[in-house]
Amino acid sequence: MRVWRGMLLSHCAVLLTLAGCSKAPEPVVPAAAPTSDTGTSSVPPEAPATSEPPAESGLAIKRGIVTLAADRSSFRPCGEQKDLLLVDQTDGVLKREFAGEKDANGADQGLKLYVEAYGERAMDQPAPEGFAGTFLLEEALYAAPDGQTRGCGLPPQDYIVAARGNEPFWGVEVSEAELLWRQPEEPKEISIAAPQTQDSEGAVSFVAANAEHKIELLIEAQACRDDMSGEYFAYSARATLDGKKYAGCARVGNMSF
Repeated sequence: MRVWRGMLLSHCAVLLTLAGCSKAPEPVVPAAAPTSDTGTSSVPPEAPATSEPPAESGLAIKRGIVTLAADRSSFRPCGEQKDLLLVDQTDGVLKREFAGEKDANGADQGLKLYVEAYGERAMDQPAPEGFAGTFLLEEALYAAPDGQTRGCGLPPQDYIVAARGNEPFWGVEVSEAELLWRQPEEPKEISIAAPQTQDSEGAVSFVAANAEHKIELLIEAQACRDDMSGEYFAYSARATLDGKKYAGCARVGNMSF
C-alpha cells in the first residue's frame, strides 16, 4: 500500500519508508479522549470553515463529500459547489465498508460520506453531463457518514498523525514539535517535545519520553473501523503509555495545503 504521501516532503527520509517520496496514491478531529465525533470525547472549539484550494497535486490529501450510487458516484471537494464524477481506483473500499448503511432518511442509495483521500482531478478526461470534472480516487484514508463528523466544517489538520481508541478512551496527536496524549483520567493531558520516529516496511513508530512518562505509538497500514462510531480509517494504531497498552485507529494529517 502506498502511504504517508500527504506529509510534508521534508519528512520523506524519515516517514516514507512505507512508500518512498515519489508521487503516490489511507481520529481524527484533533485527537482527544473522548472525541465528539464519536460521541465519546471532548475536543477544542471548532475553527471556522475555510474554502480549500483545488490542490491538483496527488501529493495533497483531498477532503470532500462522496455520494455513493449504484451507477455514478460523485465527489464534491470541500469549499466547492459542484460535483466531480468519482472514478474509484481502489478495490471498492467505500462501497464495501459502508454497504447496507442508510442516510438520515433511511435510504441506502445516495449515501453521503465525508472522505479524506489521495487522488486527483483527471484533467484530460471529459466529464459526463452534470459533472464539473472527474476525480480519480486512489486511496481512501478516512470516511464517515456526512453529518456524523464536522468534516468540511473544519480546516485541514496540521498534525502528522492522530490516533484514538475506545474503552479505555485515549487520543494522541503527533506534530513536528510534540506528541500530545489525552485521556479522561489523570493525567488528562501529557505533552512531550521532540518525538523520535522510526520506520519499517508497513509501519511507522513514534517514541516520546520525559522524566515522568514514556509514550510509544505504532501506526500500521491496516484498515480499521471505530467500534463505536463506525468511522473508517486506513491505518490502525497501537500505543503504550508507561507500560499500559492501548489499541485503536489512526488518521494521517494534511500538511500539503
